[in-house]
Amino acid sequence: MNSTKTRTFMVAAVASLVIADEGFAQQAPTRTISEIVDGVYRATNNNHGTVFMVTSEGIVLADPITTDFAMWLRGEFDARFGVPVRYVVYSHHHWDHATGGGVFSDTAQYVGHANMLNHLALPPASTRLIDVEGQYAPLAGLDLNDDDIIDRDEAQSMESARFAGFDADKNGAISGAELMRGPISLVHPPNITYTDEIQISLGGKRVRMNWVGEMNHSFDSSMISFPDASVLFLVDFVTFGRLPYMELDYELGMYEEWMVAIRDAEELSKGFDYVATGHGPMGTSINVTEWREYFEALEAVVAAGLADGQSLEMMQETTKFPAYSHWAGYNWLDLNVLGMYHFLTD
Repeated sequence: MNSTKTRTFMVAAVASLVIADEGFAQQAPTRTISEIVDGVYRATNNNHGTVFMVTSEGIVLADPITTDFAMWLRGEFDARFGVPVRYVVYSHHHWDHATGGGVFSDTAQYVGHANMLNHLALPPASTRLIDVEGQYAPLAGLDLNDDDIIDRDEAQSMESARFAGFDADKNGAISGAELMRGPISLVHPPNITYTDEIQISLGGKRVRMNWVGEMNHSFDSSMISFPDASVLFLVDFVTFGRLPYMELDYELGMYEEWMVAIRDAEELSKGFDYVATGHGPMGTSINVTEWREYFEALEAVVAAGLADGQSLEMMQETTKFPAYSHWAGYNWLDLNVLGMYHFLTD
């Protein structure tokens, strides 16, 4: 294949990736608010979910998800409860959960793990597009004129809010450093940080945050709990009713650390009546156990295949989990096999 055809194919593939990654941003959102118990609520924006606690002195909101959703929430809070958001507490820094907190900057303080500040910092300005690793590396292919930046015209397939998330200096172009960091320019940084655990009290009710630890999804993930209502909130490293997203998070390795985090969350969840997640339905500790058991089953199948000398393609073709076929994302099973294959061989 010649270079022109290669570049055309790459750009088409990247454009598809960008449009697919925007997902629900291309259509009218579906949004809900429902009370879990005792003044703790779950709010959803399409397939993303968050939680918040209402007290006489104000609201503690977990992940704001997007700027547009945060603005919608603010209107709902004013109409339903008549008290302001006093704290925004972050599960982690990723753009699809942490964007939009600035909507509440006139009344709120922001709380996150200390490592969140490291994630929000820009890499060195000398970082080139070709230096980018991980999930955003394919987007470097949008640089059609090879000037080592992605300008707005080259990224027409990228939704404007997402482009703004990358464009930290607001100069209308995405540099290598900005692409490496990710689309998190619209994430309001925490002004309160912690290392292992922190507890916040508001209106006589408590919110607790516990560090998940260093693991593959992110190094700043927090388990957020509302002890007085017996509600626990887990985001991304645990999900209910859905297979792990596509190829898992194998790029950072650290599978054993992920399993430690899952088991820790499972043990903690036994002390709560309700468990909410960033994706999927409400659940309980039983659902956390089901999540762990899926990983163990996947690991066992791939490890056995490797021991038998099977190729990756063979394992992808023969691995079937009918017990999980009713979960969303079951069509990602072959990609889950790929992710586990990387975990066990890289």
